[in-house]
Amino acid sequence: MTRLIKSGLVALSLACTCAGMALAQTQTYPNKPIFFVVGPGPDALARFVGQRLTEAWGQQVLVDIQPAAGGVIAERRVASAPPDGYTMLLTTGSYSINEALRPSLPVKILRDLEPVALIGTLSFVLVTSPSHPAKSLAEMIKLAASKPGALNCASSGVGTTAHLGCEMLKQAAKVDFGHVPYRGAASALVDIMGGRVDFTFSVPTVVPQIKAGELRALAISGPQRLAALPDVPTLAELGYPEAEFQSWNGVHVPRGTPKAVIEKLNTEIDKFVNTPQMHQRMEDLGVKSGHGTPEQFGAFVKNDLERWNSVVKTTGVKLED
Repeated sequence: MTRLIKSGLVALSLACTCAGMALAQTQTYPNKPIFFVVGPGPDALARFVGQRLTEAWGQQVLVDIQPAAGGVIAERRVASAPPDGYTMLLTTGSYSINEALRPSLPVKILRDLEPVALIGTLSFVLVTSPSHPAKSLAEMIKLAASKPGALNCASSGVGTTAHLGCEMLKQAAKVDFGHVPYRGAASALVDIMGGRVDFTFSVPTVVPQIKAGELRALAISGPQRLAALPDVPTLAELGYPEAEFQSWNGVHVPRGTPKAVIEKLNTEIDKFVNTPQMHQRMEDLGVKSGHGTPEQFGAFVKNDLERWNSVVKTTGVKLED
């Protein structure tokens, strides 16, 4: 037997062994607790999904909150974990924005993580105070045009989705208004309701305040109107399709996780988020249920990252030193 044939047989034997090990791992997965790491994302959503996986598989899914550093710590922890399906990351649109604003980040979502499933997408609501003189987006833009730099758009911080939404609207409407960053969305909303700041993009959890008359909704940032606010038009409907944006929530695992494990996770998560019960829970959070394969989710994230890279370039937004 020649050396070449021997080498081929050894390689074939190793390949069969690895395939057998991967199959055995998939068949027994999961056989121990799974860690679901959450950075800048809604931990309530992670708990909903984690509870479902726990009930379906009989293994505890432990939600691990790591909110520091804008998700960098959470993302690094998952990227460096063993690629075996026992460490997951709740990813959001914030990861795409962070990477667009900070290209030197040590972890890249497309390079170091594997996409599993899109849980859902999230549109924002442009809101102002009911006492504000502008009763519609058209009136707000007209007021901004008549008083360049006098109006202000609030956000939960520099480089957040709401901040970039403000900048995109400013460019699309060709007007000038300021940006007021807060340390959190709650503080920004307090000043909006108090009339100290003009408007802000907020997540749909403000729907109760809108219905109670504490806030006025001017527009929806996403491609469709919200079921909870059917009379509020989208930015595209109002003539500003260039300013349209959404955030999202999904699940990623470390690069190299077996495909069969990823598909098993995808099947269970996709099935759960599209049940009537989860639809309602997610609607309460302002999230529209997602759907699709891991490959489709990966393409979605790639497009999202490209979009925010373009937005950061055209708006000139930079993080403060």
